[in-house]
Amino acid sequence: MMLAFVNGKVFAAEEGALIVEVGGLGLTVQAPLAMTRPLPRVGESVMLYTYLQVREDAWMLFGFAEREQLEVFKMLFSVSGIGAKTALAVLNALPAAAVAQAVRQGDAGRFCTVPGVGKKTAERLILELKDKFGKARDEETGLPPVLPVNDDLLAALAQLGYGGAEARALAVAAVEKCGPGANASTLIIEALRLAAK
Repeated sequence: MMLAFVNGKVFAAEEGALIVEVGGLGLTVQAPLAMTRPLPRVGESVMLYTYLQVREDAWMLFGFAEREQLEVFKMLFSVSGIGAKTALAVLNALPAAAVAQAVRQGDAGRFCTVPGVGKKTAERLILELKDKFGKARDEETGLPPVLPVNDDLLAALAQLGYGGAEARALAVAAVEKCGPGANASTLIIEALRLAAK
């Protein structure tokens, strides 16, 4: 059985998961809530791209606000020794584009900031995903080109109410306009100017 997405209302938010009401059923969806900004409120409609993990002892549904998060989750999950919960933890700590950038740059230290990911696991992630995140794969995976987007800028836009995909698009556009060396305040002014157009 394939579940491509879930579209319903938020019934409750738990630690690391949303309970989404769909047609009278409550589905528990594990989600990277740190990257879901603003966090959906109870009663709000939500649409999540999903991955269903079927095991002998449990079925677990994982959901993502953006398709690129789902694609990166599946890539992380394909690495030997990486379970779904570790893959989710990575995406809870790092935006999808930051994961791609860390793999391309061989930045194991970035992955070591994720709880439960040590140096050996980080190095294995980079080794096994290097080809999957190669430049030729951008169109196939649907991932945006990796630009050095300022994390402070993304956080500021999220606090102002911009969702993950919209915040990233504004941040990328601001970096393209001002250059990667611009400071956070210059970038946020540019991002807000672009948003007002």
